[in-house]
Amino acid sequence: SSSEEEFRVCDDGDTLSSDEASGVYYYICKDGWWALDHVLNRDSLDSLAAIEKNKEHPNMDSLFAGYNGKYFEFEDPRDGRKYKYLKFEGRSEDFDAFTTFYVMAENLNYGKMIPSGTTKFDDSVTEKLCYVDDEWFCDNHFGGLYTWAEAMNLPKVCDSVAVDSNDACKAITKERSSIPGEGYLNAIWQGICPDGWHIMNQREWRYANGDIRSKILWEENAGRNSDGLAIIPTARLQTDVYTALWMPSALESNVAKAVYFYSTSNNADLSGKEITRRTFRSVRCVMDANNTLIH
Repeated sequence: SSSEEEFRVCDDGDTLSSDEASGVYYYICKDGWWALDHVLNRDSLDSLAAIEKNKEHPNMDSLFAGYNGKYFEFEDPRDGRKYKYLKFEGRSEDFDAFTTFYVMAENLNYGKMIPSGTTKFDDSVTEKLCYVDDEWFCDNHFGGLYTWAEAMNLPKVCDSVAVDSNDACKAITKERSSIPGEGYLNAIWQGICPDGWHIMNQREWRYANGDIRSKILWEENAGRNSDGLAIIPTARLQTDVYTALWMPSALESNVAKAVYFYSTSNNADLSGKEITRRTFRSVRCVMDANNTLIH
């Protein structure tokens, strides 16, 4: 070509992929040159999309891979289920404070499975959904999916009203911080966690800002799990897989806070995203004892 023509190796918008030992590398053409768009790690090729398409159960053997620390085991006396947990050591988001606490490395799986689309609920039992209505997922580390009121062990009406306006829901309002502006930041609320444990609160999540996502199931940007919490996706949108975990934070009307992790970003929303309480999300439990954040 003449010296006046711009040399191009591809046409803008074109895509290609390269299957390599470490994973599949996806490229997109920008300004006539190939640019790396994202990497699908080899460990995460067994994605939720593939699971749903093929109606298969994923191999969970590598769920806890990447963590070099020690996992302990707790048996829930209510149903005999066993959970891995660890001593978590982390720094605050601005790295000016250090803390330790013991936290489950698996989502809670407690209660009776109900089918998606259920409209009548029983406040006398804990009710959960399982991913794609398959109890195998509840029993194999995905854990149960709960509405906010269910996770907080409150009557179902508490999913739909301002908690301080209803006598059945008011108990959790006492967990608000006495420090102005902090709301439920430090709430110690047992909810449906076993005795001696509480639902992971906003301050505890803020310290968990390291590499806590699992190496498996994330369709993009899989984690290394070097900090051991082995967070996995438990839901999917059309173009993304994600997980959301309830916090004991009741806001006005029918919304509450949940912490979010996405496959399209390495960053998590650890301060909590406001979502409708009637949606079904996961729960992580933290031990009350030996927690430097509890004063």
